[in-house]
Amino acid sequence: MFRPVVDTSPGEGIGKANGEMTVRTEPRHPPMWTITLSDEVATERRLVAMLRAVPARLVSDDHPQANIRVIRLSQALVGGFPGRVPQIVVADAIDEIVVRAVMRSGAAGIITPSSTVEEARVILTAVVAGSFPIPRHLAPHLATRLEPATPDRLTARDRLILQRLGRGDTIRVIAQRLGCSERHTRRHLRTLWGKMGVDGRAQGLVAAARQGLLNP
Repeated sequence: MFRPVVDTSPGEGIGKANGEMTVRTEPRHPPMWTITLSDEVATERRLVAMLRAVPARLVSDDHPQANIRVIRLSQALVGGFPGRVPQIVVADAIDEIVVRAVMRSGAAGIITPSSTVEEARVILTAVVAGSFPIPRHLAPHLATRLEPATPDRLTARDRLILQRLGRGDTIRVIAQRLGCSERHTRRHLRTLWGKMGVDGRAQGLVAAARQGLLNP
């Protein structure tokens, strides 16, 4: 990205008379990052133009000075290209399934060809800082569903008990709600923790929150 800079200071134009306007070109801003693109990404003109506008220095794949690598989603899903620099995955659309797949692949972030320059700067900054930037529209949902939901091994009563515990109900209150004894409710809880693979109430509630099971 270059722009013409008009220099009107006297005596500064090489081969020019004093006071004559001279024109030179200089970078609008120095590149903020050096980014290497995989072959699949290098041909995407819109994405390339957006990264240049960040501004970023785009270099050939596996360039020794690169501090970020951008690859396609298909590359990440087959193992990507592990290396010394964090990798950002390009996906045409981003939803919860795509975010989970990218995180499991070991990539450091995700971006779309339609991302704005400002969005790209935020993503690149977070990745270089060691964070995985979560798209804003998915953040509230992913905050309570960090893991896949528990399989349908949980019964309606299991889910009700979890929801009641999440609200702070005591064993006595839950037993009354279920129409059984406190002893039976405690026994049911032990079975429930076994189903979930946790050691007790604290771990069970954390796991349930992560899996979105505390919301009716």
